[in-house]
Amino acid sequence: MLSFLRQTSPARLVIFLLFALTCYRFWFATHLELVPDEAYYWLWSKHLAASYRDKGPAIAWTIAAGTKIFGDTVLGIRFFAVILSTGISALLFLLARRMYDDRVALWCVVLASVIPMMAVGSILMTIDSLSVFFWALAVLIFWRAIQRDKTSDWFWLGLAIGAGFLAKFTNGVQLGCIGFFLLWSKEHRRLLFSRKMLVLGAGFGLCILPILWWNMQNGWVHAIALHSRSGVKSSFQIHPVQLLKFIGGQFGVMSPLIMAGIFVASIALLWKQHKDLRVRFLLSQFLPVYGLFMFFSLNSAGKENWAVPALVTGIIFTVVCWREIVARHPAWRWGVGAAFAIALLMTMVMHDTEYLNLPPGKDPLRRAQGWKDFAAHVQTAREKHDANLLIGDHYSQASMMAFYLPDQPTTYLLPAPYGASQFTLWPGYNKQPDTRALYVTGQTNPAKAVPQALRDEFSNVELVDDFWSQHHGRPMTHFYIYLCTRS
Repeated sequence: MLSFLRQTSPARLVIFLLFALTCYRFWFATHLELVPDEAYYWLWSKHLAASYRDKGPAIAWTIAAGTKIFGDTVLGIRFFAVILSTGISALLFLLARRMYDDRVALWCVVLASVIPMMAVGSILMTIDSLSVFFWALAVLIFWRAIQRDKTSDWFWLGLAIGAGFLAKFTNGVQLGCIGFFLLWSKEHRRLLFSRKMLVLGAGFGLCILPILWWNMQNGWVHAIALHSRSGVKSSFQIHPVQLLKFIGGQFGVMSPLIMAGIFVASIALLWKQHKDLRVRFLLSQFLPVYGLFMFFSLNSAGKENWAVPALVTGIIFTVVCWREIVARHPAWRWGVGAAFAIALLMTMVMHDTEYLNLPPGKDPLRRAQGWKDFAAHVQTAREKHDANLLIGDHYSQASMMAFYLPDQPTTYLLPAPYGASQFTLWPGYNKQPDTRALYVTGQTNPAKAVPQALRDEFSNVELVDDFWSQHHGRPMTHFYIYLCTRS
């Protein structure tokens, strides 16, 4: 077997690996319930627009394309997530092969396939799928652009970054990464003030016109949303524990040894091989991203997935560093093997946690389990009490009701200030005297379960169901359903 693998070209091995992974991911994607964000973005796709409350339009447009082909189903929502994940691996292989060789490229694809966050995220239709794909595409185009003197490359580079920005605003940081590299690389510094930068900016600006137009029409809602998500309230404050929380989260979703390997590799290459153009190029797409989010995490810990685009080049320079270490000290092969093995084990566990019998709050798959049972409880209450209005206390409940209920009805949140959520940008429900509403909440604090706004709007608010959603007989999430009527 080992002899066969050594004799087979890395490109063929990658094609076989990606084909097998793609088939498995299509199967697994249809056997895992949606997570709330996916259902929320699916709702966006039912209200196609030039942009949305806190994201660009790419996620909604992509889901709309998938559901146009496969209908309003889990496969319809996730189809392009699987395609994009395969595309990311293919781009990673092409980039690593152009910068180094086929063997490095092969191991980059293998490493990306076993990292828990990337493996599990490969079947979820979230903004990260689009963001990482276009980040990887932009890195590949940028490497080609500095290898040859073609102005058109820089226009395509701007378009690729702009397309990523339409999915996730983090992709705009890639412009800073490019500037960082050009400053760092003396032989390319002249490009900072060249016509090529204007062409790049033109491509980027053209791509993000929908977002600019939408913000002008909607009171620059994105500025409000980004401020609320930054974690900065009245002022920026230093909280070292928050930074440690962010770093700890990175080790958790990446697997400890691989994350440690990436950090060590970045420091070692920066210290010893910073004169290598390839090293500077790869680090320039990694260091600014992690530096930015570690800075913001001093105030409030960022989400684990925020820095995921940096892994495109982080994986490559880590494989390069590990290969050099193993070549000089063969005994380190066992350490590298352990890193791969632990990551693979974590990834396998993340695909099926049921047999671990974890408490609901500790189960990493809890957000993708129990929603069909949740919808069954809501439908029972809906029929029993003849409810004609469905209200959630969060977009999670409202979105999941809209997707998993048999007739996929229109759902709402309670009235809130403009821009508080995407629901506030859509028409609200009519306040008719004969309204019989179900209010669904996951709030376990009795004092907060029924907000005053609900009591002000409805004269009678009565608890009609108190349940834990079930997944294969295991309790997942606690919910309450209230019947709300007007006298």
